[in-house]
Amino acid sequence: MIFSQPDFSVQPTGTVIQPDSLLAVFQNGKILLTNDEMLPTFLQMQSLLPDHFKPFELAHTDKYSIFSPDPFFNLEIQETDDFTYKEISIFRSLPFNTAALITTSWHLWSWYKNHRFCGKCGQPLRPSTSERALQCSSCGCMVFPTISPAVIVAITCGERILLARNANSPFANYALVAGYVEVGETLEHAVRREVLEEVGVHIHNLRYLGDQPWGISGSHMFAFHAEADDNEAIQIQKNELSDAKWFDRSELPERTHAVSIAHELIERFRKGKL
Repeated sequence: MIFSQPDFSVQPTGTVIQPDSLLAVFQNGKILLTNDEMLPTFLQMQSLLPDHFKPFELAHTDKYSIFSPDPFFNLEIQETDDFTYKEISIFRSLPFNTAALITTSWHLWSWYKNHRFCGKCGQPLRPSTSERALQCSSCGCMVFPTISPAVIVAITCGERILLARNANSPFANYALVAGYVEVGETLEHAVRREVLEEVGVHIHNLRYLGDQPWGISGSHMFAFHAEADDNEAIQIQKNELSDAKWFDRSELPERTHAVSIAHELIERFRKGKL
């Protein structure tokens, strides 16, 4: 494993809110953080007065602890002079552990919000008393958090790396080839398929490097390194990519906030460590 991992772990539900409990509060794609311009931080329960918040509309999301040692809760809170809603993308500029907490809490909050009713019989879902799951109040069907496996690959040829620009994302930078694993696929097969589909390049010497939970998209990223011939013609999948090309190691700028496994792979290549 070459990648950093957060030093928190998911804990069971049922933790009681304490004065120093941290809060994960989301609204319209934003997260509520303190107004410290140097380093925005999470709110604590003790920083709120009773008239600042009300329980979130979905009853089963208002008191869920997510992390150990600090529980997080989903509440609906109004802005004040001390804390405001900030774009969720702010996690990219925060320390690794804080960024990981934000993305994982977003993952769980989105899952709770999007799973209110049973897909089998249509009745309301209620939290399980024994594990992190939702259970149908009528038929008893259990629903567990959705995690979508995805692959990402650094394709290199000597001193060059192949990067692509997504045609459907507001993220304008060149990035690594990535995609979701399909039903029945191995991770390795998914990498080869995605690369061939998106850039039309054949890869070899494929090896696994590490993984990272990526809660912003509800996925879990599995990272690989592969080699390819930079003389092979690139054929981009136009509905997925707007461009793809080889970059010399010297062309890559230093990335100062590498909270994602994608940025870490590129930075390792830039430094000659990949």
